[in-house]
Amino acid sequence: MKRPLSIILAILLALSSILMVGCRDDSAPIGLNTDFKKPTDLGDGKGERVKVILLLGQSNATGCGLNSYLEKNVGKEQYGIYEDGFSNVLINYSVDNQLNDSNGEFIKASVGFGHKSEYFGPELGMAEKLSEEYADETVIILKYTYSGSCLKTQWLDGRGRGEIYNACIKFMETYMDALLESGYDARIGAICWMQGESDAIGKTADSYYKNQKRFVSFLREDLDKYAEDGGIYFIDAGIQEGTIFPRYEVVNEAKARFAGKSELNLYFSTTEAGLTTNLEPEGNPDLPHYDSMSVIKLGHLFAEQIISSYNARK
Repeated sequence: MKRPLSIILAILLALSSILMVGCRDDSAPIGLNTDFKKPTDLGDGKGERVKVILLLGQSNATGCGLNSYLEKNVGKEQYGIYEDGFSNVLINYSVDNQLNDSNGEFIKASVGFGHKSEYFGPELGMAEKLSEEYADETVIILKYTYSGSCLKTQWLDGRGRGEIYNACIKFMETYMDALLESGYDARIGAICWMQGESDAIGKTADSYYKNQKRFVSFLREDLDKYAEDGGIYFIDAGIQEGTIFPRYEVVNEAKARFAGKSELNLYFSTTEAGLTTNLEPEGNPDLPHYDSMSVIKLGHLFAEQIISSYNARK
């Protein structure tokens, strides 16, 4: 049966909204800005133990949930809580080559830290859950994402670590060192990864398992000096099903297979969790990106895995 023209146009518009054309072996250099500003005043950490969580990936990690729809869905009172932020969960973030960032500061996790200030990402739902679970502790989210990015040719390249990967590590080292130099006992406990949509459009899906295996080994090697006791967990979210990403099954199978190789690797299905992409904006949904309440739920799912990972260390 032929698709109605309106549906075809909606799909094309959604794809063009993130410039998603799949991965190419000849990806041109992005020219990333790696001049990350040092925080102005972290105070004296006095040896305080700090849980650090990394949030990495492409646009659904960056965050395309609209603040306006979140307020509409949860009401003014709850939205006010989200807008005020969570005092014991801080975030330092840089998304889409510093299109939106915290200017090097550690600030309360709140709304507005997505692709642009009118958007938010999964860090908000993460902060909501983590602030409750670790009410008497400080949790820090370090977020570095690049929308529309490919694991094979941008986070990695044919020689190993790719341009986005290297910029990400520079970001992490800058702010982990800042915490340590200020007297905090800051340790990375988990990496949350929301990526794979670009790789699921073409043939690069076939090498996703191999590429993810290399990618995570690089992360654990390069971040080992900051690792929590017992190592760094890798928490991986599956990508959505459907025609937008035709090879989603191959990518998700690779993610699940990789998770089965180590107790430090965790995976969850966003489809089984009921996350949606077809509701917002109303009448012209942004099909590749999760709706506002699903962005919150994605954050909750990450947080649940984070909490489980810390419980497993006891």
